[in-house]
Amino acid sequence: MTRQRKHPMPRFLPLLVIVALAVAVAACGGPRGAEGGDPRDRRAGAGQQERSAAELYEQAQRSMERGDYRTAAERLEDLQARYPFGPYSRQAQLDLIHAYYQAREMGSAISAADRFIRLNPQDEHVVYARYMRGRANLDRGNDFLTRTFDIDRRTRDPNAIREAYADFQRVADDFPDSEFADDAEEQMVRLRQHLAFYEMHVANYYMRRGAYIAAANRAQTVIQNFQGTPAVRDALAVLAEAYGNLELDDLKADVVRVLEMNYPDHPALQDTLFSPGLGAASRRGDDGES
Repeated sequence: MTRQRKHPMPRFLPLLVIVALAVAVAACGGPRGAEGGDPRDRRAGAGQQERSAAELYEQAQRSMERGDYRTAAERLEDLQARYPFGPYSRQAQLDLIHAYYQAREMGSAISAADRFIRLNPQDEHVVYARYMRGRANLDRGNDFLTRTFDIDRRTRDPNAIREAYADFQRVADDFPDSEFADDAEEQMVRLRQHLAFYEMHVANYYMRRGAYIAAANRAQTVIQNFQGTPAVRDALAVLAEAYGNLELDDLKADVVRVLEMNYPDHPALQDTLFSPGLGAASRRGDDGES
């Protein structure tokens, strides 16, 4: 068996050992307050750290009282970065959601809410974080241009509204006895109408472009998923018109009958759009055949 060849130890190693020992001895006899030092110094250091956290938190509170929410958010972020496990950590996380929301920094408010939910999944204030996440999503599309030019938000990208609806639904389903549940349910009713309106906005766009299959699909989505909203009546009208343009006369007649039965005063039944009385005439024809 070949014996392993030992590498010679470098000549400078003993010197390094001496230096390391000297450093270790110096560390042991270092300033009081280091590990192994006077316990009173360690307690003083901890007290100073707590006072610093308290000072940052008080500064953030004073900024919020003045309405300076951006400065408040900066102080709270600093507090969390410097004292992530201190006594003010959890409250700072909650206050940060509020500060960012009031500063109209909705993306940051949503991130702050997500962070609180992730770090404190069993905390009783998760419902507040979830509710505020919904409020921030609700306001996310209400930007400067929308407000300045009075743009109807219902015609814009509904992704933020869908997320807000999901947040409010979680509040209503998971925390039905909370103080936020009633408002969450009211928001859901309004947002369903908002989403249904958007679908009809797109359906009408397709109708103007002559994309009748796409228009019919959008109208069917409203009828199937948004029952109870005002958009359903218009969805029936668009669906009947789309079927007519696609020469699907039997399907068109079925939809018109439903429209006449449920919304007899709909304007589409009063003009020439559907051959007025088509639904009633079809019913009479069916009765005669039977």
